[in-house]
Amino acid sequence: MYFGCMAETRKAIFDRGNSREVEFEQLALVHIRALLRAAVRLARDASVAEDLVQDAMLRAWRHFDRFQPGTNCKAWLFRIMLNCWTTRHQQMRQEAIQFFPEQYTESAPAERTAPTRFSAEEIQNSIDLLTEEYRTALVLFAVEGFSCKEIAEILGIPIGTVMSRLSRARGLVKNDLAKRETRYVKAKARL
Repeated sequence: MYFGCMAETRKAIFDRGNSREVEFEQLALVHIRALLRAAVRLARDASVAEDLVQDAMLRAWRHFDRFQPGTNCKAWLFRIMLNCWTTRHQQMRQEAIQFFPEQYTESAPAERTAPTRFSAEEIQNSIDLLTEEYRTALVLFAVEGFSCKEIAEILGIPIGTVMSRLSRARGLVKNDLAKRETRYVKAKARL
């Protein structure tokens, strides 16, 4: 009798979940690549990024009933992922500070060794130097193509703050690249 009851319960859950699964696949799973791309840029580590996306998708699945049909599912997923990232990042940082406090002192950026035209890697290095707030806004805007309004919704901040962070992020990247260029030109002149 117990097994019969379990079979009925399983069938009820599966039947109920089947349409939910299809809807989740159609609305959410199509954004995994975009989530992973952004997660790699945030975490700067592919395995951490994969775990982050997996955590975000698991949370999205668990709370899919909270998703409002007709709204931007991609933005909803990014918000979940960024919340997961914030939690994970805070935990990792606290653990690292406890065990390796010497790594959290300020250090000078490495000297530029490539030609004056910047490669994608050099630009990414400049972006990586940004604080998480600026880097996140820039990645969501420049890489993922979200509008300022969508970014404001994803991050839960005013649109003016998003525009300010984007402006500041661009300025910081531009200044870093200019400094790299200056160092390169000076080094080349010495040769």
